[in-house]
Order: sequence, then structure tokens, then C-alpha cells
Amino acid sequence: MFTQSFQEQLEQAKKLPPLPEDYQFQTLEFFDQHGVIFGLINGEYVEEHSRSHDYEPWYLGVFLDGDLAFCAVGSQIVLNRLENMVALQQLFNGQLTMDNG
Repeated sequence: MFTQSFQEQLEQAKKLPPLPEDYQFQTLEFFDQHGVIFGLINGEYVEEHSRSHDYEPWYLGVFLDGDLAFCAVGSQIVLNRLENMVALQQLFNGQLTMDNG
């Protein structure tokens, strides 16, 4: 179950359009029901919390610049505002590299 705060953020985000393809984010954060998995600011890792290799989160949320942009519950995508974003597609496909500082 989502917290009330996260549920409200999800409902608000569902009303927003997809992010533009040229959107340049400053912060990227991945969350699950236990909190932050990892975060990037200006391409540098600022926070990372490992999970066991067989861990399966109940949900996964992605925040860009503090706004919820993606959420999946299990294998079901319930929010995807990232569909147009070239930079994230390249990052997920390994075409961009992030300096791990």
C-alpha cells in the first residue's frame, strides 16, 4: 500500500502530460517502498542504498527534479511521463555514462 503522501503525488502526476523529449533534469531519484534506492544530482551519485540481488520491490517510483515521473507496481506501469525523454532512454540503454565521481 502506498503512503497517503505518495498516493497524492501519484494522483497529481497522472494529471500531467509526458515530459518533453528535450527535458534536462538536474536530479534523478529511484524509490521503492523502503525509501531511496539511489539518487543523482547533475549526473553524480549522491545516494545509493543496495538491495539484495533477489529483492523484488512492491513498487518503483522515479522522481525528476522532485516530481514523480514514473511508477510501476510489480510489472504494471501505473505512471509513465518519461516516454518522450531521449536522455533517459539513452541512459537506460547504456548510451550515456555517468561520472561516478
